[in-house]
This record gives sequence, C-alpha cells and structure tokens, in this order.
Amino acid sequence: MLKTKICELFGITYPIFSASMAWISSAELVAAVSNAGGMGTLGPNGGQTALTRDPIETAERMRSQIKKIRSLTDKPFAVNFAIGMGKDRVYSDNCVQMGIEERIPVAIVSEGSASVYTDKLHKAGIKVIHVIHTVKHAESAAAGGVDALITSGTEGGGHSGFEQLTIFAITPQVVNAVDIPVIAGGGVTDGRGIGSAMALGAEGVYMGTRFIVTKECPVHENYKLAILQADDTSTVSVTHGPGRSATVGDRTSVEGVRTETESPFPEERRGSVRMIYNRFVQEIYDMEARGANVDEVQAHLNSPYPGRNDCNRYMAAALYGDMENGLVAAGQGVGLITSIITCKELMEQLVEEADQCIERLKL
Repeated sequence: MLKTKICELFGITYPIFSASMAWISSAELVAAVSNAGGMGTLGPNGGQTALTRDPIETAERMRSQIKKIRSLTDKPFAVNFAIGMGKDRVYSDNCVQMGIEERIPVAIVSEGSASVYTDKLHKAGIKVIHVIHTVKHAESAAAGGVDALITSGTEGGGHSGFEQLTIFAITPQVVNAVDIPVIAGGGVTDGRGIGSAMALGAEGVYMGTRFIVTKECPVHENYKLAILQADDTSTVSVTHGPGRSATVGDRTSVEGVRTETESPFPEERRGSVRMIYNRFVQEIYDMEARGANVDEVQAHLNSPYPGRNDCNRYMAAALYGDMENGLVAAGQGVGLITSIITCKELMEQLVEEADQCIERLKL
C-alpha cells in the first residue's frame, strides 16, 4: 500500500495532492480528491466565473469555497496562497487572514519567500507547504520552518521556475539539501510517475493535469477533450517574466546581476508557463520574433478575452472552452491521459500502478 510519512503528517490515506489550478480547482474537485484519500487543493479563483479587483471580495470568495468544501468532506484539504508582490500583497494578506479565521488544515504557499506567512500560519495551527523551484529556495523555505516542500518541475502545467529544472533534476537535489518531506510536482500523470518520484526520494506527489480530466473537475468539456487529444509534443513553454539577462524597454540587466531597472519580478516569480500549443501561443511567438520586449509580451499574456473585459485568457479556456484564444495550461504528461473517470477511480488506479512500480523497483 502506498504510504509515506506525508500521510501521517497531514492525516491523509495516500500521499497524492491535487495541484492548485487557477479557475479550475473548485470546492467540488478539492472535496472529491480528499474523499478519495488524497489531499485536494483549492486554487486561486477556484469555483469563480468572473474577475474581481477587490482584495476583500477575493478573500470572501475563497471563504465561500472553503465552507463548501467542508459541506462536501470531513477530510483534510489545502488552500493555495500565492504571495502578492508590491501593491498586490494586499490580496494575499487578506486571503491568508481569512484562511486563519476559517482554521484551514493546510496552506500551500507559492511565488515568494517562506518568511512572509509561515510563522503567522503556524501560530494559527495551520501546517505549511511551500512551493519551490531551486535548491536555494528549498533551503530558504526549510530554514523558515515550513512543514514540507513541493518541487515545481518544468514539465508541469502552468507556472514553473526560470531555471527550467526537470522533476528528475530538482527533486533528488532538494531531498539531499533539506531534512523535511519533499513532494514532487511536474508532469506526474500516472502511478509510474508516482513510483519514480518515490525512487528520487520524494514522500508524495503534486498532480494537476490528470485531475483536470476527471468527472468532478468543473472545466469546460472542450478543455478535457483537448487534453485527451494531446500527445507528447502538444505542450510548449512560454516565458513569464524576464530571464537572467532581461531587457525591459531599452534597458538591459547584466547576466546574473539584479539592477534597479530590471523587471520587478523577484526570482521566485520569474519563469514560464506551460500550455497546449494553440493560436494564442503562436501570437506570443510572433510578437517575440518581431522583437517585442518583456512588458509587451506580458501585457498580451494578461490581455482580456476578446469582447469580455471581465474574462482573462485562462478563464477563456477553462470556463468558456475557447481552445484557440485562451491559455490551456497542461503538463507534458498529457499523452498518457486517455479517459475521463471519477477522482475515486483515478486514485485507486494511481495507487495500484504505483504499488506495482515500487514492487518492480525492489527487483
């Protein structure tokens, strides 16, 4: 039976976490994963259908989803808090305070330093998992007292770190560097991926794309169909924020040197987003080929869905099923996904496959 120290630490049956996916990971999906024995994670704007620029409303929307999760399961679950930068910190501050008021079991904190919220969450009795992209970030988060780490491999859908480290590269290095449990994320799609993560020293896995193609996931059916039709070369990576040597307007930073003119993205926020190739992705590539700077590319990535100022490109795909003009986040393991099943059926399948894989590793 698939059991690790993660199970005891977080009170779950299997060390399998559903990833936080913006506009996708709703209360229904979270509860279904937790009821199946894993740990569901409520994502940013999970269960919502419209944008809001009000930090208080943002937190209250999340509160309503947490209450709904509790109406659907009595099992542990997690809530993702993406640390806001600069003036956007007010959003994560409000959401974290709400999570404390709601006494959530687990917080998965991403896109910033573990020093920001860990102590505050721990004082409220909430366990903290921090998402990291490099060994340096892992060591910093561990020193900050988090309970566990999630490695974010470049194979995963959505955001990944600038260094583009794969799950096979980053996971064992982080395991060697820290003395707290490590949860491997990035392209894990089936039980063989879970068994491989365990062989690398991980104590659990963080899976997103495979949980999109479940009956409980609320995304548009076109999104699920796009994943089912995808193969090993269907996903691509698009730059999100500047790299090591970044041009912002007419000003260029020196390799490895942070300057005041460099983009405000801190190292934890720089990277890329992985998605299924479509017309919108080609528009980004065309802009880059014409010499567009980082700010112009970012503005287009964040542009409203045509004709709807209350809808961004991620929403266009996830909620409205536009597979050509939206951002269709997905990991590189899409070619392994061939059916739409319930979270319970998926969990049973994953555990059986992982157990078989681990048994083979003993040979």
